Amino acid sequence: MKAKFITLEGIEGSGKTSSIKSITDLLDKRNISYIVTREPGGSSIGKELRAILLHPDTEISPEVELMLMLSDRKDHVEKIILPNLEKGNWVVSDRFMDSSIAYQGGGRQLGKKLIISVAEYLNLPQPDLTLLFDLPVEISLSRVKARGDLDRFEKEEIEFHKRIRNTYLDLATNNSNRIKIIDSSQKIESMLNNVKQAIEKLFNE
Repeated sequence: MKAKFITLEGIEGSGKTSSIKSITDLLDKRNISYIVTREPGGSSIGKELRAILLHPDTEISPEVELMLMLSDRKDHVEKIILPNLEKGNWVVSDRFMDSSIAYQGGGRQLGKKLIISVAEYLNLPQPDLTLLFDLPVEISLSRVKARGDLDRFEKEEIEFHKRIRNTYLDLATNNSNRIKIIDSSQKIESMLNNVKQAIEKLFNE
């Protein structure tokens, strides 16, 4: 079976991170080798960029933010994602290119076309499956605030997060073969069952 590239996307507090163990448990049961990674911060340089990008006191323009995100992603692809796929390891990444389209394209209002064109230039790999964890923004922000300290993105106004969510949903509509929407507002058991069903379909491809 060819190694698969799985990405998890969604607004803040949508349940992405808590779903990773459910995915890796399925891979373990089938004795599939894998790595779990994230963006920003999947590579050594990426960890430094993550600290800058998420720090609440960082003041940068949307354009600089986008360039830092794309720099992190290109390094991540070259050093982590592609080498592992070539070795036959599945890759599970908490965020990938759809995040830039949603956050910088939608949230920061730089526009999807610009970001998609840059992604094409960078020749980034296409995920085999993207799980989009979706829920109303009001619920997501209440979850985030309950966790405590907010990062630079979590502190943004509600309209910023609404633009991100709408962009994600638009991406899912236009990429329905790749993006599977997971309703994160439902009970955790139901949500994880939906995740399981989506992953199991990959085993048969």
